[in-house]
Amino acid sequence: MTESERTIEQLAVLRSQGGAKIVARSAGVDFTLEEAILGLAVRFGPRPVGVRCPAATFAQPVGSKHVAVVQVADRDEGGAEPALHFHALILSKTLYMALGDPFAIAERFPLVTQVTSTLPTHVWPPQPLPPRTTQDILAAMKAGDSSLLLGTAQAILDGARVAVKRDAPDPAFARALWQFLPDRMRGEVWPATFAFCNEIPFHAVVLPTGFDGKLVGYLSEDQTKDYPEGRYETRLQLAAETGDEAELERLFARKTSQEVLRLAVFMVLFAFAVALILKFI
Repeated sequence: MTESERTIEQLAVLRSQGGAKIVARSAGVDFTLEEAILGLAVRFGPRPVGVRCPAATFAQPVGSKHVAVVQVADRDEGGAEPALHFHALILSKTLYMALGDPFAIAERFPLVTQVTSTLPTHVWPPQPLPPRTTQDILAAMKAGDSSLLLGTAQAILDGARVAVKRDAPDPAFARALWQFLPDRMRGEVWPATFAFCNEIPFHAVVLPTGFDGKLVGYLSEDQTKDYPEGRYETRLQLAAETGDEAELERLFARKTSQEVLRLAVFMVLFAFAVALILKFI
């Protein structure tokens, strides 16, 4: 991967009762990226009464070539309610697919709410993130609600979306879930440790406890815990409990459903082309 593909631009947005405005940017952020990040700040949703956002992280594609890992936090501006500070790390899709972990990316470049108008451009080092091990998976299962985590992983793998409700951001749930997902899928589905509503199309999102909006297409926490046990989650749990690193590597290397579909379409078209050729020979 070239150094330009490992470049990470930055954009900071402050959203108050007066609207959302850009307060800082790095040199490589263009107008299209600015508009996309401003849109995410607005679609994060209106603040429910009494709900705070001390720190949240989410990821979303921006345009066809970039992904934004956005860190959000309350910022006291002296108004009736806190403003929201959005700090976006903007990566190429190539880099994001190679890393696949928005939480590790955010951890490398922590949120800073007091920023100047000019932000530096970061470059991710050429070394990949360390591989996940069975001990990582086992620790995540023991630390969290294993039935919820395994059910969510299987549901997302099957094409569903999951929304859980909490009084505050729940980074532990989202980070543990991301330990369970196959490598390629981690680059194609989008998490949020907290959001005020579900207007941004997340695949796994934590919403305020009092959220009463429509959740069409989302499974609730109870539905996810009762989700039919699938082959992936069963094999993942068994690999973790037995320390089978080779099986874990095979599970994480599996193709996504879109890749399988593309392969099936290619094979059908190839067979059709071969049949046509043989017909005229």
